[in-house]
Amino acid sequence: MTKYRFKTQEEFKESGDWMQQTLSYYGPSNWNEMGEMDKYYGQDIPDTFIRQIEGGYDFNHEDWTFRASECILNSVELSEEETQEILKQVKNNNSLITERKMKKATTKSVKKNPVGDKFVFMDKTVNILNVGYSTCKNVILYGPGGHGKSEITLDFLKAKGIDPFIQTMGTGMTTDRLFGGLDIPTFETTGKIEYLVHNSFMNHEYVIFEELFDAPDFILEQLKDILSSGVFRNGTQIFPINTKFIICCTNRTRDEFSKNMSLKALMERFPLELNVIWDNYTEISYNKLLESKFGVGEVDPVIPYLLQEYAKNNITISPRVAVTAYQVYDQCGPESLSFIAEFAKKPSLIAEAIKKFESTMKFRQLSSGITHMIETLNTLPLGSREDEKTYKEALSSLTMQLKDIKGLTVGDDVANVHAQLVKAATSSVDKFTKNLTIASFI
Repeated sequence: MTKYRFKTQEEFKESGDWMQQTLSYYGPSNWNEMGEMDKYYGQDIPDTFIRQIEGGYDFNHEDWTFRASECILNSVELSEEETQEILKQVKNNNSLITERKMKKATTKSVKKNPVGDKFVFMDKTVNILNVGYSTCKNVILYGPGGHGKSEITLDFLKAKGIDPFIQTMGTGMTTDRLFGGLDIPTFETTGKIEYLVHNSFMNHEYVIFEELFDAPDFILEQLKDILSSGVFRNGTQIFPINTKFIICCTNRTRDEFSKNMSLKALMERFPLELNVIWDNYTEISYNKLLESKFGVGEVDPVIPYLLQEYAKNNITISPRVAVTAYQVYDQCGPESLSFIAEFAKKPSLIAEAIKKFESTMKFRQLSSGITHMIETLNTLPLGSREDEKTYKEALSSLTMQLKDIKGLTVGDDVANVHAQLVKAATSSVDKFTKNLTIASFI
């Protein structure tokens, strides 16, 4: 017996995939051509097409093109271990949204740094800042915008009672701004160019440079000289700097920046670096972010799902934009999302993802009910007639849910889980039916 077969006429009708082809002829949509394909009803499908079927793709067989939704698992009884493994897989899939509410722990762990509680997926960032702070080794935090580099850096230092000196660099940075401003009275009196270094970063122990790598090369070369020597030198004006620890926040990487030997030498003054990005951009990650902002259990799950779909299409929505998107969606509805620049890159995804989400949520609800009912039936006794009645009602409920999920059209993301669950539930129904039959004879 092969793993899959084509649906029977009754199964096509149950799944809703049945239509009038001509005035007198009915059949599955997009299949029958005047009855020429009727011979395939209920026929086994070669196992060479398993991958296409479980992936939700079309496939060609005997000069005809079939859809994965036109196929169904052959009834094969699974072992208890196989069934439990499939149910475990389904539970893991459902945990994305439907089981996201977790019980709070009875004991609280010791907080190493209060900043870690405010930001999600920023443990590495807190760790590198701790290392830099403890060793006074300068840190570069780089990566795409919107991930909270600047915010966490400022909160980290303020949590330690430090009010850092913050300077925004960039292409418009000038020498006098970097050095604290020109000493106008001295220049007017003596003609000498000196700077108000007491107003500059050099007079502060803890410094944050925003977009350091965007500053002009001549500015960075002067900065390299100051950090290398530990002294500001401008003719007769000498100032030993007080700076202990510098954190640079930038969107550019070290390789993009190090254009010459002088700039590479500057990078040696920033030995610690971290790419501040998430490990993944799934709906679990986005859901955790949004719950941290709007409350656990208060987030409409369609938005994390939508954000995940954009990531799958190589459009990664940053955490900052994700929060904005949720606020816009919550107040103005899904149509308003197309006005957000990142979403406007592929606006058709919004409607597609919402439609796909509705199908996925229906699947999760049904699959959650099926797994619960299988677990319940595994524990129900069959020692009395009353037990048999309860068992029969539970089995009837499982059978109805199995029928509903068989007729459900799902997206590629859950197609494999859907097929495996149908297989496990069908096997379980067969087993429970046998148990009930045996009990009724005893």
